[in-house]
Amino acid sequence: MKKIFAILALFLAFSISAVAQEGQKNPDTAAAADLAALNKVVPISKASEREIKEAFYAKHKFLTQTDLTAEQKAQISTETEAKLAELLSPEQLKKLKANRELYKKLVQ
Repeated sequence: MKKIFAILALFLAFSISAVAQEGQKNPDTAAAADLAALNKVVPISKASEREIKEAFYAKHKFLTQTDLTAEQKAQISTETEAKLAELLSPEQLKKLKANRELYKKLVQ
């Protein structure tokens, strides 16, 4: 009976720690996912791909901080939006903005 309780306790301990780690996003993987989602809608050139990924990385790294105000979140959103506007052609940006859900996800 003691072994059953010990196994159950270990199982619960590991499952709780696994769930806690899922909540923490890795900025690099999140940036890669954003870039992949963007690339599905708008083809990205290899030259601007690195810079766009860096912008997404900076956004996700900033958003992992816990004590952010609404103004700080709005500022990083504005900066990401400006960087995308700078790196994408007007046609690409128009096509991206047409997909409102993706655009909102990428800049916020």
